[in-house]
Amino acid sequence: MEQDNNKFYQFFTYLNSIKTKLIFSFLVITLTPLIYISYIMLNNATDGLLKVIVNNSLAHARKASIDMNSFVSHQLEIIKPFTNSVISKNPKSQEYKKLIEEFDNQYVSIEKIIVCEKYGQIIWVSNNTLTTPYSNITEIQDKLENRKYILYNGHNHQGKKQKASITLITKINEDDPDNYALVFIELNMLQFTNILSDNVVGNSTHAYILDENNSPAVYYPEDCVASDISMLKEKYIEKFDYGVFNIDSKSLEKPILATYLPVVAQNGWKILFVQNQEEVYELVSSFRKNLYWILFITISVAVIIALIISQNIALPILQVTKGTNELASGRYDVRIKIKSSDEVGRLANNFNFMADSLATKMEELRIAYLELQDKAELITQQNRDLDRKVFETTTLYKISHMMSEVGFDIDKLLDIIIEKSIEAAKATKGSLMLLDDSQEYLEVQRVIMWDETLNRAVPIENFKKNIKIKPGEGIAGKVLVTGEMLIINQPENDPNFKQFDDNERFIQNICCIPLKVNNITFGVINIVDKVDGSSFEKRDTDLLMAMVNQAAIVLDNTKLFKLAITDGLTGLYLVRHFKNKLASEEKRAKRYNKIFSILFFDIDHFKKFNDTYGHHIGDEVLKQVASIFKNSLRDGIDIAARYGGEEMIALLPETDIKGAYIVAERLRNAVANHEFTGYKTSLHVTISIGISEFPSSDTDSLELIRKADTALYQSKEGGRNKTTIYTTEMGVVSEK
Repeated sequence: MEQDNNKFYQFFTYLNSIKTKLIFSFLVITLTPLIYISYIMLNNATDGLLKVIVNNSLAHARKASIDMNSFVSHQLEIIKPFTNSVISKNPKSQEYKKLIEEFDNQYVSIEKIIVCEKYGQIIWVSNNTLTTPYSNITEIQDKLENRKYILYNGHNHQGKKQKASITLITKINEDDPDNYALVFIELNMLQFTNILSDNVVGNSTHAYILDENNSPAVYYPEDCVASDISMLKEKYIEKFDYGVFNIDSKSLEKPILATYLPVVAQNGWKILFVQNQEEVYELVSSFRKNLYWILFITISVAVIIALIISQNIALPILQVTKGTNELASGRYDVRIKIKSSDEVGRLANNFNFMADSLATKMEELRIAYLELQDKAELITQQNRDLDRKVFETTTLYKISHMMSEVGFDIDKLLDIIIEKSIEAAKATKGSLMLLDDSQEYLEVQRVIMWDETLNRAVPIENFKKNIKIKPGEGIAGKVLVTGEMLIINQPENDPNFKQFDDNERFIQNICCIPLKVNNITFGVINIVDKVDGSSFEKRDTDLLMAMVNQAAIVLDNTKLFKLAITDGLTGLYLVRHFKNKLASEEKRAKRYNKIFSILFFDIDHFKKFNDTYGHHIGDEVLKQVASIFKNSLRDGIDIAARYGGEEMIALLPETDIKGAYIVAERLRNAVANHEFTGYKTSLHVTISIGISEFPSSDTDSLELIRKADTALYQSKEGGRNKTTIYTTEMGVVSEK
């Protein structure tokens, strides 16, 4: 038992020894990052190789698609002389027959040319090979209805026994019933087979050209069969437009990688590649095996090195440990004798001469004093930075306060954003660009210049408003794509710089800051040249970034609020927002003894108009009426809303019934005289209007709407296209 305890103690001592700790530490320090890096490397490399495989498959399919489209396009160019020429005006002539025979003999890509009448009766055949009339001529003509040409799979012509062929079908003399004809050009199948064979990679790849019904028209190599696509057709090809898919099914002998793409400009035709997964992923498996071998060899070498290092380091360290223990016990005459020049040997020498180091303390104190001076300068600089932070915080607070005062007026927000950016950076010029509604271009919204005389930023009204910058185009387009700020010195030497104004002065520096929220960039602010001629500093750009980020959030929230309260079609307020404003105006009018009027109208016979011209034209009329409506009211004072359907309503604060009548008549005449666009001819509509007044008509906001609607009903009864003021004799017939 005692012997077992001794062995356990020895084993524990060995585990707790510095040698064991050195070995363990070395292995942990060495192998942990190595294993982690190997793991990351394995995953990333595997993912990378898989992406390369997928992209390679797509690239070959895309190349085959482009090659096929180019071949068909070339055939269309070849046949122009007998589809679009003087001779083609009379396809029944001998000259026309001679022409197609010449083309048949001249071009290897053409197997045969057949000319048919409208109902399929053959007029001419370019050679003497067996020709069978096309039985589905009506289907072919339907497909040609809105196309210049179609590709036709020969397998669908006379059944499975028919020789495989792809036919290019076009029509000539469509406007001349007497000379109308269909031209069938049977193309050389070897050309299509070569397109597939040139783009096949690997020994197991089967390649197909599928027609618009997803039936195989051409396949390569010859021993592959159409059954390869029976499962793909239902589960993948008919559900997805294109893609690369790993497929493992019980109906397959081996898992496959299927890649298919549509043929460019050929309606419904596709390229399909099918390849065994074992062949595809052979490179990935080989890479993994090699990496595992490298990792194994590296770990083995690390263990051997750890044993050697621990043996050379452990003994000297034990001697140093013994010496420090004796020094701690009061033996100041102790010295350590280690004959080595490594780190442990230098440690022993430093220990031996530690007693003699007191003379150097004064120098150390002097160095400490210098360090204190450096720290004092650092504190001073930090104070300056703090002052700058106070300035930036104050500036941001002022901007935030100004933004809160303008509310949800986007135009005023844009003015504040660009003006304060110019002032904060002390720059000479700036512009603000936002993405247009299609999200395809940056459009210039504001241009500001610093006026030395007025000592403030002044807006430029006559700037070019038709400037459109694509994402990635110029410096602003690059910032839009990357979402990162750019500072460019001497921008005329930068390849991304694009000059839009021929009269633009020389630019020394430009700073482009992205307007973005949640990592989505929707605009760019361009700040040009500081007033004092210096370059933009980091503190300038930091402040600009903070300002722009704050502005971007406010601008984004403003847009969201505007979307929540406005009608998407007309741009007018929604009735919910209108009723809130009306309730507020009612309270204000009652408190301060004010008046206001309600103007309510709809478009006469609008249901009949929609039935006649269609809802698309009706929507266009609604948008134009809404535009006339807004332009007839006071900006920022009157409130216009779409009540529902073709009904629209307006709140006219501090406007009596006579003033409201003037506004209504101006609006009615403007609509009646307007030529509405969107149809092949200009259209005209009229409106009927009803008016009520607070407090003479009623003191309740909902009743005011009903009485304005009742007056509108009287306008309808009175013949339409007129304005009626509510009177008590009308009663209330509205159901609003």
